[in-house]
Amino acid sequence: MKAVVIAAGLGSRLKPYTNNLPKSLVPINGISILECQFNVYRSLKVKNINVIVGYKKEKFKFRNINYFTNKDYKKNNILESLFFAKSKLRGNCIISYSDILFKRSVVKKLIKSKDAISIVVDENWKKAYKGRTMHPVSQAENVLFNKSNFLLKAGKNLSANKSNAEFIGMIKLNSRGCELFKKYYKIAKKLFKNKKFYNAKNIQKAYLTDFFNFLIEREIKIRCIKIKNNWMEIDTVQDYKRAQNFFKWWI
Repeated sequence: MKAVVIAAGLGSRLKPYTNNLPKSLVPINGISILECQFNVYRSLKVKNINVIVGYKKEKFKFRNINYFTNKDYKKNNILESLFFAKSKLRGNCIISYSDILFKRSVVKKLIKSKDAISIVVDENWKKAYKGRTMHPVSQAENVLFNKSNFLLKAGKNLSANKSNAEFIGMIKLNSRGCELFKKYYKIAKKLFKNKKFYNAKNIQKAYLTDFFNFLIEREIKIRCIKIKNNWMEIDTVQDYKRAQNFFKWWI
């Protein structure tokens, strides 16, 4: 099992903390967000850890980590950033955003999934948005899944009333899932060159949820692994201040 962490972005909503540091290196009571993820992964024997960097890439100095550079991080978004580590998309692989904290239990549950593509979704997501005025509910990556827990729709344009969970920014792919991701990304790049790609103005600016919709339309099944809480996103200064009070809560 390997992990790929997407950490190339600017983290502009976390300024001034990201003026001189990438978002994932901002410390939470002395330990960076990224180190928190490493600790959880390694505790579950996920030792092959890969990080996609871009903004302030010289600040990443962890040992025993494989780095991949997204040279166009100012022009692209999460989906395209992921494929700078395409060579690591083989076998069993966990992909995560770099601005989330999560408990071991979340990763343990995800690892157990036997599906080709599995994503972690929080059914209790609305509770986390109470008082979160700098990151309103309208900006959540919402999802809608059926009774069998297969994804039907995803994206920020999916209203709270028409969704039943939030995608937390974590995926597991098995060998087949990795091949499906690579195959259909290549197809999407050709079909949507210089065109709107679902909720993104083009594929370069796409989120993973845009790609999920593309896969669903091609009858690729995506399993939703349901959780309730046990994680948090650190996207704004408000989130950062909240996180200080929850240090070590994910252990």
